[in-house]
Amino acid sequence: MNKIIIITAVLIFSINQLFSQIKGEEPPVFNPDTVFVFNSPRPLINPQFSGNSLQKAWGIDLLFSGSGFGVGGFYNVNLSDDLIFITSLYISGARNSDEFDYYVKDEATQVWRLLVPDKVNRLFVLPLTFGLQHYIFSGVISESFKPYLNFGVGPSLIISTPYSKEFFSSWSYAESYIRWGGFLGAGAYFSANSKTLMGVNARYYFIPFGGKGLESMKDRPLTDFGGIFLSLSLGIRF
Repeated sequence: MNKIIIITAVLIFSINQLFSQIKGEEPPVFNPDTVFVFNSPRPLINPQFSGNSLQKAWGIDLLFSGSGFGVGGFYNVNLSDDLIFITSLYISGARNSDEFDYYVKDEATQVWRLLVPDKVNRLFVLPLTFGLQHYIFSGVISESFKPYLNFGVGPSLIISTPYSKEFFSSWSYAESYIRWGGFLGAGAYFSANSKTLMGVNARYYFIPFGGKGLESMKDRPLTDFGGIFLSLSLGIRF
């Protein structure tokens, strides 16, 4: 029993000497075990979301306006992290806001047809625009959610075909016009990963026709082929 007490006292005294600090000296430096080094398997922030590595993008736009549905395409080039050069081409119909189809009986053939009474021309507008897009609140909300403001200018091709002719054969009588215009817009991109581009956009186009305008309905010409365009953008970055 005495031997056990003596051995225990010696061990306690030895341990106390190992960890005690001599007055006036710096404490011993802790040397961590360097055999195991733990690193994150992936970067905490993906630099590709900032746009530094992927400088261009292209894709398609699915459009909706007061004249119906349309399609388009876009091509973007990064000028800086927050400023983008944009170009887009939209294709959409143009009409008066109160045009509705009705079943009308053709007296010559006695066949009921779906027609718009008093319609004179089928009208189409293809605005090609070049402009700038600026990200706002960049990196404040989320790296994958980027709201923006944009504007652009450019020529618009306006095509008119006679409504009295069948749709495909009417293109033999088509007339075209070039008018200049522009737009102001706002939207946001949100993506599942850095290489895809998906977003929504709202633009107000100004495309004055000039003169007496162009008839879609009889005696009711259109003098401005602009208006609000809503779009869903789908594309890729590279």
